[in-house]
Amino acid sequence: MTRRASLLVVLTLAGCGGSAAHSTSTQRSAPPPSKAYTASLAYAKCLRAHGLDHPDPDANGDFSLTPKEEERLKESAPLKDRQQADRECFHLLKGTVSTKPLSKAAQHAALAPLRELKRCLKGFGYDVGNPVVENLQRGRAMFGFDTSGRQPSTKAGRTKRHDAQITCEKRVRLAQRLDEIIKIDRGEGR
Repeated sequence: MTRRASLLVVLTLAGCGGSAAHSTSTQRSAPPPSKAYTASLAYAKCLRAHGLDHPDPDANGDFSLTPKEEERLKESAPLKDRQQADRECFHLLKGTVSTKPLSKAAQHAALAPLRELKRCLKGFGYDVGNPVVENLQRGRAMFGFDTSGRQPSTKAGRTKRHDAQITCEKRVRLAQRLDEIIKIDRGEGR
């Protein structure tokens, strides 16, 4: 069975910036980066040192890979090399990332935005399989579909489908909604 991962979310914590004083040129310095951001950045650099094309985390320390980033990462090295790099670098995240798998309730909740994504893609003429949420190792989760549907045969067709996927993910606020479900499930939200 072919699986198409739409998003891979690893960690969540907050970061912030500095502010200026009223009418003087004195500025407060920005607070140091969070432990989650620092650990995630070290992890990304370690993966790159192992030859993987892995992006940096966002300011919160989260990795939310776009389909294009996922594809580049897969193309940068064979699966066994990616797994080996993860094993060698994961220690950098210990203490900053939850390795708790998603509960059944969170997995069920995550199906709702995936169903909306499927409907949106259908509106563009693309039919994908049934929504799937799977727990992976070390607290990671895969959100996608059990089949990716019929793939366009031309580069222009693949680009058009990719653009539709990006548009639909934004319309249904997929990344934000999945992140919120994960935070609540792990006791970090609200």
